[in-house]
Amino acid sequence: MSSKGSTGSSTSIPDDTYKTKTTAATVVNDGVLKEDLEKGEIQEAGPELAHSLSSSSQSFIKAKISRRRLNVIVIGLCLLYFISALDMTILATVYVDISNEYRDLQNGIWIIVSYLLATTAVQPLFGKFSDILGRFEAVAAATLVFCVGSVICAAAKSMGMLVAGRAIQGIGGGGLISMVSVILSDVTSERDRGKYTGALAASWGAASAVGPVMGGAIVENASWRIIFWINLPVCVPTIIVMFFALKIPRPQGTVREKFRRMDILGSLVFQGFIIPIIIAFSWAGQGHKWISGQVLGTIFGSLAVGVIFLIVEWKVAVEPIIPLRLFKIRNVTASAIGHFCMGACVYSPITFVPLWELAVKHSSETIAGLHILPIMVAMVISATLSGIITTRFGKYRILIWLCGIFIAVGNSLLLLYKPDSGNGERIGFLAITGFGLGFGIQSLIIAAQCAVSGLDMAATTSLVLFMRTLGGIFSLSIHSSVFNNSIRDEAKDLTVMFPDYVSIINESLNDQSIIGKNNTLPTEVLLGITNMFHNALHKVFIGLIPFSALMVLSTLLFKHVNLHDKRRKTIK
Repeated sequence: MSSKGSTGSSTSIPDDTYKTKTTAATVVNDGVLKEDLEKGEIQEAGPELAHSLSSSSQSFIKAKISRRRLNVIVIGLCLLYFISALDMTILATVYVDISNEYRDLQNGIWIIVSYLLATTAVQPLFGKFSDILGRFEAVAAATLVFCVGSVICAAAKSMGMLVAGRAIQGIGGGGLISMVSVILSDVTSERDRGKYTGALAASWGAASAVGPVMGGAIVENASWRIIFWINLPVCVPTIIVMFFALKIPRPQGTVREKFRRMDILGSLVFQGFIIPIIIAFSWAGQGHKWISGQVLGTIFGSLAVGVIFLIVEWKVAVEPIIPLRLFKIRNVTASAIGHFCMGACVYSPITFVPLWELAVKHSSETIAGLHILPIMVAMVISATLSGIITTRFGKYRILIWLCGIFIAVGNSLLLLYKPDSGNGERIGFLAITGFGLGFGIQSLIIAAQCAVSGLDMAATTSLVLFMRTLGGIFSLSIHSSVFNNSIRDEAKDLTVMFPDYVSIINESLNDQSIIGKNNTLPTEVLLGITNMFHNALHKVFIGLIPFSALMVLSTLLFKHVNLHDKRRKTIK
């Protein structure tokens, strides 16, 4: 969309999304007005941030999107966010059943890992690519890839085909997760963005809570392939609606010019860095020793490629996917660290609490999945509250501090989990963690976004979201390694005590649901298996403490930057 100056005193912006009239002297492009920031704010921000905020790209859009159109966009974003987050958790309690159908339990974990790996690998790419190709084009491509991956998974004839489909799904899912936050930032101002935080938090929380329950219910009552078919009726209508509702100016330039701007080399080198390191984390989590040649060799090799990636971004790329200059800005670096710590502090409880309920409380897969609901309900409440505070008062640092404190307290209280702990106690502990997550899930992003120019917003958003996922995977690999090593030692001791029940003890290591289903076990054997899992998971909860402490420390790094009540120009 373009706007041409007229000879009269006003210029009209033709698109109904940006209907307004302004003087020709103030119109720059696409209904965008240049506004200088307050000098005091620029000086307070520091030299790097002042340069970014006072540059010629720091422009604001005068016209407003109608409330009806904005609501349609937000609903569409929530649906896409929900479906991409759902596929992270829906297989958590049923991948063993699927693996057994293919008689390949050994590789079953890759049904989960392949999605997370692909999601993490592409998250930083979509932000910058959407700056060059366009927001709708990027979200439509992500949706198409996600749907193609879903169809491959639903039609899979082998474990290899299923894992490949999950990887393709993950590419689309990673793009959707990034683009939802990027587009929300396009259509709202920093000050008003908090109004819609609760909706996005609710969709992510609902997906995380409903996913394991839905997956268990589908596998118990129908074919697991339905898990993948249900994505299509959500994605296809949503992207069609977004096509008509999302009227964001498209980037300027010809196809050739856009192609030259794309950081193809940096993207390829980045994959050579991030994919091996995530695979190494996965190996360590599945039982390989961290000091083994396989794990260490892969990690050091990927780090060497990471150095090459930094050089490419610094010296070669015309428009790098991760502009290194952003790390000179205090709030961007603080947000990246904070997101890494948040992922590390939250992904493990979401993963291991259902396992604790399954193995220690002998719950069914469906009931075990419901026990992360306190985290998600509390998150929605605190995210909504933080959105109101941010919108009304323009404050976000205190919310970030509360995020760190609540997460640290909630995770520490998990150490009090015992086999005889009551529901009220367990729900309360998890709710505290959930409140912390809600206070920080949008505040950490806003703190980074308000510290950069509008044209850096997409790259910044994708970067910090990538750090959250990376932190979660890193934490899960460490805690999975702790759990696997501990449970093997506990199982050896238990088989010595009960040699007649070696088979059931070893079987419970791969499928914890059989513990509650076996009614023939003697009480002392059942108690031994229960304590075996409790002791191993207690060590996992201890492992959360260092990450929680780092989370608290990271919240002290932020500096206040005023939030604007006008939408920024985010696309050239």
